[in-house]
Amino acid sequence: MQSDEGTISTPGAAVPGRAPGGSAHQGRRGFDVLFLLQQFSTEAERYADQVRRRFGLAHKDVHALNEVMQANRAGRPIRAGDIARRLVLSGSATTTVIKRLVAAGHLVRAVDPRDRREVSLQATEHAYRSGRQMFSAMGEEVLAVLDDCTDEEVDVLRRRLPQLTEAVRRAGHRAGEGATGNGAAPGAPVPPGTAPEGPGAAPRTA
Repeated sequence: MQSDEGTISTPGAAVPGRAPGGSAHQGRRGFDVLFLLQQFSTEAERYADQVRRRFGLAHKDVHALNEVMQANRAGRPIRAGDIARRLVLSGSATTTVIKRLVAAGHLVRAVDPRDRREVSLQATEHAYRSGRQMFSAMGEEVLAVLDDCTDEEVDVLRRRLPQLTEAVRRAGHRAGEGATGNGAAPGAPVPPGTAPEGPGAAPRTA
């Protein structure tokens, strides 16, 4: 859902607030970019929902699998408790998700070589193959747009997108703790995925 139909694209321009009380952030540079990021996140989540259904995966399955894949790529051990914290799930719900992914051949449990008392999760080649199939269309379309960007524009995205991702992650922690932030007011756009069960997490690609 879009927060405001008055989004404009002029850099640095304020977005007319239509919600009662407006936004405390209105008028700040880049305020309109929040809405553009929200639109991107929403469309990415819609895409993820379409493809996950074709592959018989639940919403939380995709996010759990993505958490495991990211940890595996970084060489970090990841356990059921880590999944529960990241996805804000109960222990029983986390167990259900992991069992479903193991049964589908997407995950295996393995003894953590760094601590043999612990069991870590590993994504299988089947999971990576499915992920490539699921997100190939989106990858092709997005890369086609990036092909038209200059090296400088791509460098900006490469540098800034991780910072924006971390900003949303911090916002999620604050929201989970019940914090509203300094001067937060109704009418400010809320990127999907910053609260449990919310978009979109920005879909995380499996």
